[in-house]
Amino acid sequence: MRIAIVGHYASWALAGRDGYQADPKRHPTTWVMNLVRGLKELGGHEVHVVTQTDEVDRDMEVQQEGVTLHFLRCPRRLRAATLFCFDRLRIHRALRRISPDVVHAFGTEDTYGLAGVTSGFPCLLHMQCLFFKMAAQVPVPLLSRTRLMMELERYSLRHARHIVAMSAHGADELRPVAPHANVHAIPNAVEPAFFDIRGDAEPDRLLFAAIFAPIKGLEYLVAALDQVRRKRPGVKLAIVGVPGRGAESYHASIQEQIAARGLGGHVEWLGFQRPEGLAREMVRASVVVVPSLHEMFCSVAAEGMAVGRPVVASRAGALPELVDDGETGLLAPPADPDALAQAIGQLLADDARRARLGAAAREKARHRWHPKEVARQTVAIYQAVLADSIR
Repeated sequence: MRIAIVGHYASWALAGRDGYQADPKRHPTTWVMNLVRGLKELGGHEVHVVTQTDEVDRDMEVQQEGVTLHFLRCPRRLRAATLFCFDRLRIHRALRRISPDVVHAFGTEDTYGLAGVTSGFPCLLHMQCLFFKMAAQVPVPLLSRTRLMMELERYSLRHARHIVAMSAHGADELRPVAPHANVHAIPNAVEPAFFDIRGDAEPDRLLFAAIFAPIKGLEYLVAALDQVRRKRPGVKLAIVGVPGRGAESYHASIQEQIAARGLGGHVEWLGFQRPEGLAREMVRASVVVVPSLHEMFCSVAAEGMAVGRPVVASRAGALPELVDDGETGLLAPPADPDALAQAIGQLLADDARRARLGAAAREKARHRWHPKEVARQTVAIYQAVLADSIR
């Protein structure tokens, strides 16, 4: 099968090439990379990736481990003003050259989903989040880029015949807004580095990893840390990530909160980490903490489980599907620092329980989120998309 994956993709394969300038704040979208890896491991498929980026000064095509990566130059200016028309034309032109059996378009909140469902090829639309539902939680001006993206997402959902959600929770949220579509729940795949790594945890070390944004709930973890350190003065919180675009003020507010609580000596800022680096940091931690207010999936929770660490997470969105309360980690109500501190404290105080939950977490991760397993599930959906297209 010739597969064209359309979506954001890390540009690391371009490192060292003329005309390439990396953006450290660009999300690596590791779930796309891991699916590509799983498809190649399965064998028998020709895999292409089509992605747009402003990190190159011209279109580039790269062969990487048997996969053809098509990086399309895409300046940021005037994209929304043209209704992303030129984005779609660029992607459609690339797809016509590839002539895939199936297009797998990642993201309903950007031009990729729209380009996929209007490409003329059998298409599977992959939902990252329902952007228009998230944006509807705050006032959105009628004439704004956000409003435009909401409408484009609605259009993509209306015209998709097959849609993937990353969890049962995501599928349940999606079906009312796309009642005509076949909705499939397939989880994200986890980078093999997280399954392969071994090592001893450092006592009383916590890890948080995310793009900094209010929905990730870091302020509640900082408040919980303030409580935990009163009983465990050696506790450390390692923070991996960088502010998302437009979230610099949120990042500054977190730093101010840490300073005001006198927690500077208990926090390590580790910045952006590639998967291998994040795996090394996770294995150092006793507990991985995910205080998000909502998640459609959560790669960090899955990765923490894959390295064999119990996860303390919010009982929000899809997180209860990943973290089995009392079996692979502990769940706490969202936006509740007291409950979060209690759950963290319980695990830090009980070595045997941490070890038991961590072992169960690794086993669940291996069976659910290994790239080859996720690729198998995805190929089965591709076959359904193809069968539907010839009826």
